[in-house]
Amino acid sequence: MGTATQQLRAWLPDIRRGWGLKLSLSTLRRLARRAGYRWKRCRRSLKAQRDPVLFAAAQQHLHTLHQAEARGAVAVVYVDECRFSRQAPVPYAWQRRGQPPVGLPAVRGRGGHSVLGFWQAHAPHQPLEAYVREGSLTADLFVLAVNAFCHSLSGPTVLVLDNASIHKAHVVRACEAKWAAAGLTLFFLPAYSPELNHIELLWHRCKHYWVRPQDYATEQTLLQRLEHVLANVGNHYTITFA
Repeated sequence: MGTATQQLRAWLPDIRRGWGLKLSLSTLRRLARRAGYRWKRCRRSLKAQRDPVLFAAAQQHLHTLHQAEARGAVAVVYVDECRFSRQAPVPYAWQRRGQPPVGLPAVRGRGGHSVLGFWQAHAPHQPLEAYVREGSLTADLFVLAVNAFCHSLSGPTVLVLDNASIHKAHVVRACEAKWAAAGLTLFFLPAYSPELNHIELLWHRCKHYWVRPQDYATEQTLLQRLEHVLANVGNHYTITFA
């Protein structure tokens, strides 16, 4: 099998021809696990590079914010950008357990859609404000989106963000006082802490479950399905947090 393979089903014809065995895909998966393989992401973890003290402090602060949110004192909104493209790399493969992840080459090209999401993950119905556009997002577009989001505020709100350059650009910093006056503050997560930004889980579900393989047939089918999913988050598409 080598160090990594993305499609176990591709091995079934060879196994049947070479060994004369008729295996189901589920049986082959069990055999792969017994042989020391597991299905994992093809990139190295950055957890070792983060500051554990800052991570723990941010985790505790989010816990406190969600307690206040449960009392109705504040809204906690997770913000992030995600790209949906027909030319995205496949990030998972069967690889040897205990070995470093295998890096797969990323396929780049034109096309695709960038999504900027504002998600109140722990509120009833998990409201999502999503902005979809072709091409990349810029700091100026981020400011426009936050300005628009401010118009819908019903009380104190905290935006939870990573340290992407468009989140910390000068044009963003220049607006923070105005947003604070409207009841909106920014909370930046420590570096290398994507699991603290709960909207990352939403993007994962979108890419791996809710946007289906057949939706990648054309740019138009991808956009249609993406818009359908984003419009129905909290209704047909929900995530349960422990």
